[in-house]
Amino acid sequence: MHRSFRLAIPGIALVLASCASSPPTLVALPSAPPSTASAGEQPGSDPMTTVRLRRVHVPDYLDGLPVVTGRDGQVLVVAGRTEWAERPSQGVARVLRDALAQRLGSSRVLIAGDGRRADADLSIELLALDPSRGALMLDARWSFACPGTALSHGSRTAVQVPMRAATPEAVATATSEALSQLADAVVAELRCDVGAQARASH
Repeated sequence: MHRSFRLAIPGIALVLASCASSPPTLVALPSAPPSTASAGEQPGSDPMTTVRLRRVHVPDYLDGLPVVTGRDGQVLVVAGRTEWAERPSQGVARVLRDALAQRLGSSRVLIAGDGRRADADLSIELLALDPSRGALMLDARWSFACPGTALSHGSRTAVQVPMRAATPEAVATATSEALSQLADAVVAELRCDVGAQARASH
């Protein structure tokens, strides 16, 4: 009996080593889909305003590499052997910048290293980004400040996007869709009166 126990330990160790050496599947957030709002449904922002997206705050319980595919109260359901290809806070910021650039134009969405001063500094805090019961729920507080005109504005946006399945791929797709709708809400209320300031200076 003692001999069989000693032989079993190396066997278990080999199995564990084999599992540990198998890399997890990596999932990335896809690019933001186009806006679903038509030009007549969404008021245009000031066509001169440039925007810089500050750090997007994602809840700590979601900003890890494991992919949360469901939630039941306080219990999170995590996908096995699948991880995010980048931290969710980084992926969310990337998708939001892309969504803003689609709606405002790439030249108006400033990135790190751009020497220009942004007309509006945009800050976003995600209060929830949870897949649950066939849908992904996004709840976000956001605000923008306009240093040049001393204007500021903030609001809160809640979005619900249906999910076809409780899988990492479905969560990634629904997350990008929710962020796209969040971008619609932000752009619809982006006002810095940059045009009025420019006219007043001449």
